[in-house]
Amino acid sequence: MNEASVHALRTVWQMMRTMESGLLGQLDLSPKGARASFRAILVALPSLAIGWVGSARVILGAEATAEQMVSLITGIALSGLVEWMVPLVVFIPLLWAVGLGPRYNAFLVTTNWAGAIFAFLAVPIGVGRILFPTAAEFDAILILVILGIISALYWRLLRAALGIGGGQAVAFVFISLLLSMLSSYGMAEALGLQFG
Repeated sequence: MNEASVHALRTVWQMMRTMESGLLGQLDLSPKGARASFRAILVALPSLAIGWVGSARVILGAEATAEQMVSLITGIALSGLVEWMVPLVVFIPLLWAVGLGPRYNAFLVTTNWAGAIFAFLAVPIGVGRILFPTAAEFDAILILVILGIISALYWRLLRAALGIGGGQAVAFVFISLLLSMLSSYGMAEALGLQFG
């Protein structure tokens, strides 16, 4: 991970902690910086991969063959990529519609780097699924706790990045989560993934 990526991650993390919009000045919000922010996907890849393996283990069980695991993990990974990208695309017209269009690059850059942070925070879910694939209740509780933490952090980040109030930030977090879930399920259907 290069120095620019580390700097972006630290800045976005600090924005989540402090909600200081002035920290945007430490990020490259130019078109070049917006493109560079997609490096966050590569940074997040190891953390995401743990989650993909964990999900495949829960779905297929201990008797799954290597071929079945690889096939499902590939499908889950493609679904995850779409899940990452769809909110970024949908928020283009959405932000313009509510008068926040000029802040889209700030949204894109901070959301991309936040995605890498959130992927790391979600690692315990993947590890739990790999080690205890049948512990459904524990898995559900862990997901709810981590989802709550991520939602709260993203709410704080959006307030700082977009300069919006708490209510509007709640709506944006909800929309983002909904888009991610719908796109993930839609992609799973399109790929014909077999769950169970």
